[in-house]
Amino acid sequence: MIHPGFASTEYERRVRALQAGLRGRGVAGAMLTAEANYNYFAGYHHFAPWTTFCRPVFLFVPAAEGAEPVLLVHVFPAADAKRDVWFDDVRSYDSLTYAPIPKVLAICKELGIEGGPMGMEMGAEHRIGLTFIEFDDLRRQLHPAEVADVGDLIWDLRIRKGEPEIALHKESGRIAAAAFERCFSQVRPGMTEADATRILGEAIAEEGGRVGFFIVTSGKGFFDRVAGLPRDRVLQPGDFLWIDLGVVYRGYWTDHCRATVLGTASQGQRDNWRAITALTRATVDQCRPGQTAAEVVSFIEAEGRRMGLTFSFAAGRSGHGIGLMSTEPPHIALYDHTVLDTGMAFSIEPGWIDQDLGVFVAEENIVLRPGGADMLTVTSRELVEQ
Repeated sequence: MIHPGFASTEYERRVRALQAGLRGRGVAGAMLTAEANYNYFAGYHHFAPWTTFCRPVFLFVPAAEGAEPVLLVHVFPAADAKRDVWFDDVRSYDSLTYAPIPKVLAICKELGIEGGPMGMEMGAEHRIGLTFIEFDDLRRQLHPAEVADVGDLIWDLRIRKGEPEIALHKESGRIAAAAFERCFSQVRPGMTEADATRILGEAIAEEGGRVGFFIVTSGKGFFDRVAGLPRDRVLQPGDFLWIDLGVVYRGYWTDHCRATVLGTASQGQRDNWRAITALTRATVDQCRPGQTAAEVVSFIEAEGRRMGLTFSFAAGRSGHGIGLMSTEPPHIALYDHTVLDTGMAFSIEPGWIDQDLGVFVAEENIVLRPGGADMLTVTSRELVEQ
């Protein structure tokens, strides 16, 4: 089973909280079309949401207290959708060439959303599941009712993870640890970067997870490839192999990176790896509810100066939220002043690049508890030497 499998009461709690937020803002209801959002509120997981754009999904959430949601999906996955969601009202359409705007408008009228404002997830780090032409058509036909952004209301709920979600994060972390261990014990000179990811993928599948992504780099002169797909480059004796791995378990992600040397590491590689793991651990240990994301980065920078480190990992931040997506709010960055709270899950990933030695980033995923950080990643922090 790839779905979270939460109790219906958990999904209902989320919907009731969203409805309260909609009422507080004077919004008649929401129509959600982004994959992670209908996952979160309905429990429905589309079989291939980002490889087929001809079957959009619509989750309608009226703002009225106690009102039930409605899910509108293409007829092809409708039978599965009816089995997956926690409520009864699942409807279907059959067009593949254009969004079913007439059915959308009819449902909005039936649920009392048509008069607006109608909420959609239009703001930061959301994507609506319609073409611009379809969205413009919908907005025109709703006029004079307005379409309002409720993306921030959704993030207010999704940003804090409950215990069932945390358990899935921990399992994705366990699967990734098993995959890293197998890969680093089997990869050898003469294999390719792609061979290394094949080992990872097989282990992830056997452990019950799903591959989210592979980022791989190896070899002197290539260590600026910190967002590169695996290549057919043949691994050489002595190569430093760095892998950033995304694993998904029942919808919930882990995203962290580790490294191995195909032979004996140089003293410079060992010293750099010890430094980055020590800095990352110190940052994790000082994380507390009530800090801002920016304050975490201020600690990283101050501790880095004390250790004599220079940061050059060009990710634009030193960590990020994680959940139903591989990256979510908050940004662990000086420009993000989000107050960190219990239940927030995020990564810590400062680092630097040395074109001769390697990529020195040893990302961790944590969730905040009242007393500090609880580790979601359990992969060994050692630089593996073969």
